[in-house]
This record gives sequence, C-alpha cells and structure tokens, in this order.
Amino acid sequence: MGCIIAKRGSSVGTIERERWLKIERLHHDAREREASQRSQFLQEACAGDESLRREVESLLAHEKQAEKFTETPTLEVASQAPREDEPGRPSPREADPGLSGKTISHYRILEKLGSGGMGVVYKAEDTKLPRYVALKFLPEESSRDRQALERFDREARATAALNHPHICTIYEVGEHEGHPFIAMELLEGRTLKHHIAEKPPEIADFLNLAIQMADALDAAHSKGIVHRDIKPANVFVTVREQAKILDFGLAKITKGADLGVSGQSETVAGLVRGTLPYMSPEQLQGRPVDHRTDLFSLGVVMYEMATGQRPFHGETSFDLTSSILRDSPRPLAEHRADLPAALDRILQRCLAKDPNGRYPSARELREALERLRREMTSGSQSVSVSAAPPDKSIAVLPFTNLTMDPENEFFADGITEEIINVLGRIEHLHVAARTSAFTFKGKHADLRVIGERLNVKTILEGSVRRAGNRLRITAQLINVADGYHLWSERYDREMKDIFEIQDEIARAIAERLKVTLAEGGQEPLVKAATKDLEAYQLYLKGRALLYRRGGSVPHAVECFERAVGLDSEYALAWAGLADSYTVLGYYGFAPPEACMPKATEAARRAVALDPTLAETHTALAITKLLAAWDKAQAEREFLRALELNPKYLQARDWYAFFHLQLAVGRLEEGVAQARLARESDPLSSYSNAILGFTCSFSGRHAEAIEVSRRAVELDSEAFVACWGHHVMLHLGGRYEEAVRAGELALAMSGRHPWAVMTLAAAYADWGRPGDAEALYTELMARARRNYVQPVILAIAAAAVGMEDEAIRHAREAFDIRDPASQIFFSKYMPYSSRLRGYPRFRELLAGAGME
Repeated sequence: MGCIIAKRGSSVGTIERERWLKIERLHHDAREREASQRSQFLQEACAGDESLRREVESLLAHEKQAEKFTETPTLEVASQAPREDEPGRPSPREADPGLSGKTISHYRILEKLGSGGMGVVYKAEDTKLPRYVALKFLPEESSRDRQALERFDREARATAALNHPHICTIYEVGEHEGHPFIAMELLEGRTLKHHIAEKPPEIADFLNLAIQMADALDAAHSKGIVHRDIKPANVFVTVREQAKILDFGLAKITKGADLGVSGQSETVAGLVRGTLPYMSPEQLQGRPVDHRTDLFSLGVVMYEMATGQRPFHGETSFDLTSSILRDSPRPLAEHRADLPAALDRILQRCLAKDPNGRYPSARELREALERLRREMTSGSQSVSVSAAPPDKSIAVLPFTNLTMDPENEFFADGITEEIINVLGRIEHLHVAARTSAFTFKGKHADLRVIGERLNVKTILEGSVRRAGNRLRITAQLINVADGYHLWSERYDREMKDIFEIQDEIARAIAERLKVTLAEGGQEPLVKAATKDLEAYQLYLKGRALLYRRGGSVPHAVECFERAVGLDSEYALAWAGLADSYTVLGYYGFAPPEACMPKATEAARRAVALDPTLAETHTALAITKLLAAWDKAQAEREFLRALELNPKYLQARDWYAFFHLQLAVGRLEEGVAQARLARESDPLSSYSNAILGFTCSFSGRHAEAIEVSRRAVELDSEAFVACWGHHVMLHLGGRYEEAVRAGELALAMSGRHPWAVMTLAAAYADWGRPGDAEALYTELMARARRNYVQPVILAIAAAAVGMEDEAIRHAREAFDIRDPASQIFFSKYMPYSSRLRGYPRFRELLAGAGME
C-alpha cells in the first residue's frame, strides 16, 4: 500500500518514539474497524487526549488520500502485452469514448490502456516520429489537487532528467485543455510484481535484473534524485527481460540536483513517503533520508525476487512496521538451497537498519552483484561465492609509508608481505593473499567493502615511519562488521629489531583471534633470513619489482644481485635472482645464454642454502622445465614447493600452466590448479590471467574470455592480462574484438614481440594476410637490431605461410635452447598448430624430444 503520512503541527522526527508507536498502534487498530465505529473507538482509546486523537485522525485522513494516489502505479498498466487474468488489474482495453481517436499535440490517441491512482494511460501514435508512446494524464479530480499536481510535475522533471536504459524514458511534458500529460516510452511486458508472483527467477536472471536496477538507481542518485518508492510494482520487466524503473512521483530532489531546471528540495517535515513493506527504518521513523533508503528498498525487492517472500512480516501494519525496525531477515538458504552465500551477504548489507551499514552507493552494490555474476559465470567454487568468511580470517592491508622517501615504499610493502607470509603459516587462520590485499593500496575503501571482497572478518592495517636507523611501526587489528579495534600497538625500535616486530605483531594477532599456534609455538614465528638489513631491504625491493614484470625485471635483477653480494647465504635473495633471470629468458628480454645458466645456478644455490622454503624449490622447478627441459624433475620440485607452502601462488600458477598444461598436457589438472590459485587470490590479475589461459587451452573459450576480461579489470596496465585477453578472444574466434584488444596490448607494452606475433596470427585467421605479413616484417626488422626470440619469429612466419622462414627460425630456437620453446612449440599451445602442419618442423621436434 502506498503511504503519504503527514503529521499536523509536528514532525515525526521530533515525536518521542513511544508516543509515535502509540499513535501507530491506535491508527492501525482504527483501520480494522468500520468507518462508522472509528469515532467512538478513538474517543475511548484516547481517553481525553485530544492531541493524540488528532494525530490518529490525521493519519486516517491522509492515508485515504494516499491510497487514492498511489495504490496502483499508473505505469503498471502502460503495457502492450498485459495479462488480463491478473486479479485487480484494470482492463487493458477499457472503453474511453472521450479521447480515443483524438489528436493531442502531435499524438494520435489509439486506445485507453488503463487507469491508476495517479493517472489515466493511453496508447498513442507519435505523428512526428514513427513510434508508439504512452500518454499519461492526471485524473479529472486530481487536476485541481495541489499535491497531485506537484507529484505529477516531480515525476516528469525527475524522469526526464534520467536518460538511462533501465529507467522509463520521458519524451515530452505537455498540457491539453488544462490537463497536464506526460508522453513516455510504451513498454511491453509486465511489472516485477507479477513476474515474481509467477515464479522467483533463476539466479542468472535474478542477477541480470538486480544489476540493471542498481545501475538505474546509480544514475538517479548521481543526478541528486532519490526515488523513495522502490517496489516490485514500480519495476517493469520487458519482454526482453530488461528492467525499467517506473514512477518517480515520490522522488526526493535534492538541492543542486542536476535536472536542467531550478531544482528544489522536496523534503517536508513530518512527511513519511513510500510503500510500507518496502520502506526503510529511517522512512518509517520520519528521519531524513538519502540515496541509501533506495538501497534498503531494493534489498527488500531483491529478497522477494530471490525467495518469493518479503524479508519482514506482520499481520497488521503495526506489526510489519515493528518487524522492519527490529527483525533480521531469515537467511536465503532457509528458502532456497541453490542461492550462494555471497548473495545472502549482499542482501543482508542492503537491509542494514542503520544506513551507514549499507553499501555507500548503488554503484558499489552493482559492483558487488557483478562480481558475484562473474564468479557464477566462470563456474568457480570460490570461497567468496560459496561460503561466508571463516571465523578466524584476516587481510593485511599494505602498510602506509609515512616518510617522503619513495624508496621506503618498497620497505613498507615488504613488511606487509612478510607479515602476510608468517600469518599464512599459522594453521586454521585464513589469510587473504598478498595480491588481493594489495589491490586496496592507496585507496580509502570502506572496511566492509574490503572484508566482503577479501572474504575476511578482520583487517590489519598500519603505517611505517623511518628516520635513519630508527623505526616506528603502528598496527591496528579491526573487526570488519562494526569497525571495532580489537588490538593496536606502536613499536619504536631500531632497524635491527624489524624481525622481532613482525614476530610480535603475528603473535598478537594469533592471540586476539584465538588461533592456537603449532607445537613449539614459543619458537620465533619470523626467522631472520639475513643479518644484513641492507640486503633485506634490497630483497624486498627486488620482489616488488619482479611482481611488476615488464621493464621492471632488469631492475629486480640488480637488487637481488646486490643483496646476495652483501649476504652470499641469503637463500630468498638467490631464489628471487633465479626467478628474475628466468623471467628475462622466457619473455625474451635477453638471449638464453645471457640469463638461463645464471638462473639455474642461482636456483641451485637457493635450494642448497635453505631446502625448507617453497620459494627456492619453485625457482629450481621453473629452471628445470625451461632451461634443462627436464619435465620429471620440474614436477618433483613444484610438488615439493606446494607441500612446503600450499599458499605460494607463483608455484601453483607456474605448475598449472607451464607444467601441467604445456609440458605434459594434463589439461584438466591445469585448470583445477589454476582455479585453486585464483580462489586463494581472487583479486590477482595474474592469477585470473593464468586461469584464462588454462581454460582456453582446454577448450573453454567463453569462460576464458570472461576470466581474462576480469584480469584486465583488476589491472589494466598488466601486460599478461591485456595480452591474455587478446589471445582468449582470438582463440575463441572473435577476431575483430581480438584485433582491437591486440592493438591495445601492443600499445601498452611498447609493442612486445609476443603481442606482435599473436596479432599477426589473429589477422591471418581473420582473413587479412596483408596485415599479418606487415607484422612479421616488423618483427624481422627489429630482429636485425635487437634480440627477438626465434620462437616468436617462427610462429609469425607460419601465420603468413612462409614455411622456409618458419623452419629456419624454429631450427635456431632449438639450437640456442630458447626457453620459450617449451611454451610456444608445445603441442598443447594453439599457436603451434600451423608449424606442426610442416613435416620438417615435426622432425625438429622429434630431434629435440618434444614430439
């Protein structure tokens, strides 16, 4: 039921809560009686309190007017495909001899579609443009009512300002013989109210509609318009399953609203507007409302969409009001077992009693729904979709560097990473992965948003200030749900105490979260990997640079070389150096002879110095695979690394893609391992990109494209993500899109040879051999000046049909043991398919033991 409740002589916000509840109780008790009995009932119930009686009578009088205005939204009947079997709905072809056939302005009225509390709707033909429209007129009796005219004008102004695909479009506002009208989009379909009544939508349809509604509200809110009456009857679902928000007649137009006309604040003291089952607590209490009241109402609508039932119940309006103010909705799982827990968390947040507990904006709600849809579409069984955050769970956000020296940024990030690593080794404690946590670096996101996206219940944040040899570190452990500080500490120490500080922080967190440390828990959780603090800082900087890939890798090499020069027994630094040389080799930044022997030697030294680290075994595994071409030994090292630290994602991603898929062709195992990596680090662009590759190479092209698009969204400057999306589109047969994405990958990478090669192949498959040949020519010109991997030249030559050149390049790749041979010449790599069509190439493969 629509409600416009005015309080004479007072504001709801100033009435004491107890008195307001008494007024509401008497109001609803009076409504249960016949009109002729109400006066006597109120005389007895109010017991001489005339003020109380006037308040109740005011509610009854204005409610009667409200029902007249809002019980049936007018746009609900503006449909070319109405259902005549829907109870209580006006006949779609109601006779109307008064206006049918007439021309008003440039609209020729064809027939009356129906009438509602706020108007009469006609189907009309626009004689200026080839389209049908809906003309909405105020009823005769309402044309002289000031409130009705104001609401009609407000709806026209608000809706006309919103050009959005999921808001019903206003074409024109006019007047005919003193009667204002609105010309609007003529919709085919039915309201969400009737859509839900038939059957709650499946989860995919639910998410599509929910995202569209949130997007529409985001557009309205950005214009300074709050709808205030979101309900299923005010949402239209077209025959193409598109949501359209209707009826902005109760909208609050805030000061400074971007309407193209002089706006006004439509807030009246003591006025409660909306439809009771969908009203927010602040609406019911007459408190000021903002855009977050729409998010609560949308939460009620989405809950009803998902379950077929509203989240709050009451046999009387008073009981329903009390339920909205006090009760928590039942979990979705009690209604439907197929609904993901993540959706429950989204709806619970929308339905928070306190507006501050809801999403800060409709945009953030839409993004949460989109993330859920991506996870559902990708088929992932990610914890973020399937389960609530573990009770003992934490995300360590990047510690803030409080000094002006940018070099200390690496130090602050390194301390963060070290704390993540040590916490990750505590049994029964779920720790958000480093890359996912670092997506919030430098951002001032709401803690609830961070907790939801990282699937944790607590967050550790802190800061680092360094002056000479002195160090100040602050740390705070915060509960996501309420922002309560569970623990905080400040450490004023010397640099030499850095490992002790990290140990103390980890122990304090374990104690506050009541996590039991492993047997021998008195031993230090953080072991000093080096006694040389300068070497330690160089290691931290080297790892940060290596994570960036691209042109940062040579600088990472310099850092690691300096670190091992200061401490030759620093195993982690040797592992970092090995990884850096390996990456230089397989990306083609240096010839194999300049980097792969160094990678192998550094990896061997790392394992010899400390065989208990996953990092050292991973470094050795990748050199065994790409430098020694020893698949069996590579797998043993990868498995040992994952045994030592299952959360070391570089080991899992490299094992999934390089070994399981490309080296040995265990495609489904590769997908499974890549999924595990992505589940551990869902906001990692790299892990999403690797999952995309494994999906594509196993034939799951649609999923691969979606996952690779997600990788780009997470980091649009990451070469692996951008290039990977181009590759996924190409292998999925979407050539035009692949070419556009390939051009972007070229531009952002300085025309990396990998991107030139795959773009040439895409042009060839698209039937544009001239473009493909031009790219091969570009690669050859570059190869005369600088080193270009012969593997890449071979595939590009094959793409343009130059068999002799392709074989010559391939032979060179085998001669120099190009590490990229294990990647691009694999029979499980789609880009090798043309080469494999050449008998001479198959002979080369057999000679190298790669057939």
